[in-house]
Amino acid sequence: STQGAQFDSYTIDADQVSTVDSDSEKYLNKGVVLAKITSPAAASGLVGPYDPTASDGRQLSYGIVGINDTFADLSEGDVEVGVLVTGTVKESQIIMGAADGALPPTYKELLRTATLDILVK
Repeated sequence: STQGAQFDSYTIDADQVSTVDSDSEKYLNKGVVLAKITSPAAASGLVGPYDPTASDGRQLSYGIVGINDTFADLSEGDVEVGVLVTGTVKESQIIMGAADGALPPTYKELLRTATLDILVK
């Protein structure tokens, strides 16, 4: 149920997504935690999967914008997606960096900030 859920929209930088299907087409599943890209300046304003090892802004916990709520076909380049910013999500449905379905407590805390209110169950 999405009762009480709130969403925003962001554009995903296709260059930051590495998942491909059997036809070698890029895609991004629902449940991926997204963060702002801050460098290079040309990519500023775009988002990509949260990655604690990145150096383009996606590694910054305060840059997390929410959880992707849209299956995104990135085979043609950047696309706009719906992003959950308030609501409840099953832990097994979240992908955050290398954590896939079993988040450390510190990751769960990153989803409950001044700008996000996502409860992980």
